[in-house]
Amino acid sequence: MKIQSLSVQCFGKLKNVNLTFDEGINVISNVNGFGKTTLANFIRAMLYGFSYRVKDGVKDSSRFTPWDGTGKFGGSMVVEHNGENYRIERFFGATLKAETKSVINVKTNKQVDFGVEIGEYFLGLTADSYDRSAYFPQDSVELSSNDNFDSRLANLVEDGAEDYDKVQKRIRDFKRDLRLEKGYGGKIFELQKKERDLTASLNEAVSAERRDKEIENRLLDISKERCIINERQSEVKTRLDEINGKIARTSLTEAERNNLKKLAELESKLARVPKEIEEDKAQCDRIVERIKRLRGDIKPKIYPNVVVLTVSVLLFVAGIVLFFVLPKPAGYAVGVIAAVLGVVGAVVSFVRKGAKTLVAGERDAFVTEYYNIAKKYFYVDDKDFDEVVKTFWAVYGDYVADARELETLRSVVKKPAEGESELQIAARQLDGEINALAQKLVALSGEEGRLTQEKSSLRFDGVISINEELADLRDEIKLAEIQFEIADKTSKLLAQAKDNLSSSYLPKLCRRSEELLSYVTGRNYEVLIDRQFGVKLSENGQIKPMSEFSRGVREITLLCFRVALSELLYDGQIPFIIIDDAFVNFDEQNFVRATELLKKISSRGQVIYFTCHNRVGNLLN
Repeated sequence: MKIQSLSVQCFGKLKNVNLTFDEGINVISNVNGFGKTTLANFIRAMLYGFSYRVKDGVKDSSRFTPWDGTGKFGGSMVVEHNGENYRIERFFGATLKAETKSVINVKTNKQVDFGVEIGEYFLGLTADSYDRSAYFPQDSVELSSNDNFDSRLANLVEDGAEDYDKVQKRIRDFKRDLRLEKGYGGKIFELQKKERDLTASLNEAVSAERRDKEIENRLLDISKERCIINERQSEVKTRLDEINGKIARTSLTEAERNNLKKLAELESKLARVPKEIEEDKAQCDRIVERIKRLRGDIKPKIYPNVVVLTVSVLLFVAGIVLFFVLPKPAGYAVGVIAAVLGVVGAVVSFVRKGAKTLVAGERDAFVTEYYNIAKKYFYVDDKDFDEVVKTFWAVYGDYVADARELETLRSVVKKPAEGESELQIAARQLDGEINALAQKLVALSGEEGRLTQEKSSLRFDGVISINEELADLRDEIKLAEIQFEIADKTSKLLAQAKDNLSSSYLPKLCRRSEELLSYVTGRNYEVLIDRQFGVKLSENGQIKPMSEFSRGVREITLLCFRVALSELLYDGQIPFIIIDDAFVNFDEQNFVRATELLKKISSRGQVIYFTCHNRVGNLLN
């Protein structure tokens, strides 16, 4: 990748800045403070954006907000990559949400989406790796290893090896799709949640199916019990007819037998009527009257004060007597006053008022009480209040008529012969049994209705389909868990393989760093680099950490190390290097050699050199 041009609309102190770049060496020279570091940061921002988090007490968005305080800021940059030109347009705001970016193919004028950060696509480096390899600031930057370096360098060891970062990213994405590392989510979680829901549905369906079988068995039992009761009723009625026939066949006339039979029937019928029917009827009548008298508001009633009224009447009478008895005119005055006070007192005695109020739900209480009484005589559950009242009146009317007829028959029916009373007792017992059996039938009918309604509301038809779906779902969960375990193991094996491979590039990196360092300094240093890119120098057989060398040596070593690293990363073809006055601490000899090194690098890649000094060494020679 090479930078062809950039256009800064506004970015920090820069505004309306347009630059073009050539292949090879590009020297941007200007006075100190004109914004060379800001330009370097603009290039980085075009490729990688910047962090909106607070770092060192300030956010990047605040550092590069235009000095005139305008809203969005940014610009565009044209780069060449693999023979195609792309225009990067990126504008920033106070938050990441306000940021906009696009990459346009200059030839087709169509926007493209790489799916990764722009710099990662063009350079194959993360933002951290870019800071450690392609960008040389004024201040020395300590280098350390990172996964991006490791993966790219490890791939150089074995030709044809697929990019480690991309493979690991795909594996991480695959694992994340199956199960999140933290919290709840992923395909396995969703499948397990669906499994729990299906299991709950299955349990409900199985319970409903079990309850349906219980209801079905009970309905069969009710049908059997009803048959048994009907048979028993038939037997009892037959027996009752026989007894009544015997009673009727006593030495009585046919009319007497009919009357006697009628008498027995009435006595049996009335015996089934609760003895307290008269009291219940009176209570029900009182309830009806109370309900009729109920109103939303009841007008207050006037109640006289008896004591005040009595005293007032006596006072009035005394006034009349005094009027006529006492001498005039004093008698007139006293009598009139007493009479007037009596009248006033009488009026006042009627001022006291009172009112009765109804509590909420009083009518419902009366209705409930009426139902509780009426249900002793007939079935009330399917009737409204008016029907219950009418039915009760009809029942009571039948009772009164039967009682009156019974009394009449008793006065005219001939007494039964000896032994007839035993038959009568047996008849009453059988009639009582018939009544008990009828009540059992009513209870069975009510239970049958409730069970039938419950049975119709049960849902269990999907037990088989739920079981099948649950089995398929569990197989899918098992497969997903196996896939997750395989991906996890693969990731670990790749990491282990990468660690083993990465150690093989360190000797090559050390050798190339030594070559470049010897070229720049003219001295023979042995460069030692560990797995974490910790650099040490060996001089005259003594190994020393970088902290024991001068700043100039450290910066020269850093330059050589970065150049060697970039060559390894890109197999000798460096895309570009941005240097922000990084050689200010070099002495003249080292500066000339360093710039000569950059000049050689420019034949294989683009070099952009920002400086505020006139010293350019061999850059322009």
